[in-house]
Amino acid sequence: MSLIRFIKFSLKQSPLKNFEIYRKLDDAKWGTLVGVDELGNRYFTNPEERYGRERWCIPAASHGKMDASQIPPRWHSWLHRVTDEVPKATAAEDAAAMHRPKWMVYPHYENYTGTKKANVTYNTVRPKYESWQPAVADRA
Repeated sequence: MSLIRFIKFSLKQSPLKNFEIYRKLDDAKWGTLVGVDELGNRYFTNPEERYGRERWCIPAASHGKMDASQIPPRWHSWLHRVTDEVPKATAAEDAAAMHRPKWMVYPHYENYTGTKKANVTYNTVRPKYESWQPAVADRA
């Protein structure tokens, strides 16, 4: 990052907001707020940035608990330029716009792998093979 870009970043917003952005993104960014999703993530855009860096998200989660699975699919498609249409305010409005039945819409949830909420399978089938246990003979 150039010194001029960092100075522009420092002058655009308050120091507290700059600290939050720089801590969560590890980059100096400023832009206009486009929307907020149901998880509290904030989405921004800045057309002055170069292509591929003009859209970004500031996650609502704390610094150590951020995960890519905390971005809902409709916002993910906007971030990655699959669509230029900004998602609606709620998942129900988004489903109505996509003409999907109500039973197909599920609330977005993050990936719980490695946490206490992780899905653990339980096997009830007896194994077909048993591990080999060698017979130990006494030496005389």
